[in-house]
Amino acid sequence: MPQNRNSATGAQGAAAGAAYNNRNSSQYSGKQGAAAGAAYNNRNSPQYSGAQGAAAGAAASNRNNPQYSGAQGAAAGYAAGQNRSGAGFGNATASQRYNAASTVRGNYSDYGAYGKGWYADHPNAWAAAGWDARRVWTPATWTAAGAWCGFHSAAPVYYNYGSNVTYQGDNVYVDGQDAGTSAQYYQGAQTLASAGSDAAAPADSSDWMPLGVFAFSRNAQTASNVTIQLAVNKQGIIRGNYTDTDTHKTQLIQGSVDKATQRVAFTVGDNTTNIVETGLYNLTKDEAPALIHFGQDRTEQWLLVRLKQPDATASNN
Repeated sequence: MPQNRNSATGAQGAAAGAAYNNRNSSQYSGKQGAAAGAAYNNRNSPQYSGAQGAAAGAAASNRNNPQYSGAQGAAAGYAAGQNRSGAGFGNATASQRYNAASTVRGNYSDYGAYGKGWYADHPNAWAAAGWDARRVWTPATWTAAGAWCGFHSAAPVYYNYGSNVTYQGDNVYVDGQDAGTSAQYYQGAQTLASAGSDAAAPADSSDWMPLGVFAFSRNAQTASNVTIQLAVNKQGIIRGNYTDTDTHKTQLIQGSVDKATQRVAFTVGDNTTNIVETGLYNLTKDEAPALIHFGQDRTEQWLLVRLKQPDATASNN
């Protein structure tokens, strides 16, 4: 677990600036570009010093004769630092998420969850009345989930952490708009999760739509020992189960959807400090980013990987 909200070191940010320079020839030295890249990263508590970062970038850059200025190289370093500063995550591309999700699915085997006999072994698990495993595992489309939650004419909002949701210094920006300090952004997620937890949402009503089942993994991991099952009602209340597939322990998920922003936040079990957040639209995708707020001082990006029950397993449930 990282101890600060910055995943890119001064060396990495500076080296990124130098790498840009390496592809060309510069009238200024690689040291100047690298130093500027490191200077930006220094404001975000890198693991290594700015001097070390600049030296690393300069060492790489000085092996070539860049065509563009050191300032341009520094800008690339700035961009790299900006994308990775703040909350311990960077902007993963769609192809990176797809490749990671494919590997996680290939290593997943707990397809008996939420099927026949499973609820008998997990008497405290959440269950919607009348649902069999096929229903539990059914994915939702945006058209269905959006209409179910009242977003009839609204465009879907994709929470792409590190891209349209970024931490810059101590502030968070959503689609370029200031969303407050990192503490305020966390408090918003906590309030949203708490609102869902406190809401009366009987499981025996017909008001629930399945959002499906997901493996939940840290970015770049090849396997997951966490399975998440989610459902949402027409009021935007989230319920479901968080299952550790190693220990077979299941905890209740409680949260809600913000009807203004489509942001989703929920808690797991009795822990009301750690908050998972994503977007409702994210939960209709095959793989999508999410955040875990470990209190207000540390945040990690994780990956939601949609799972589909094999036909043979589904037929037995």
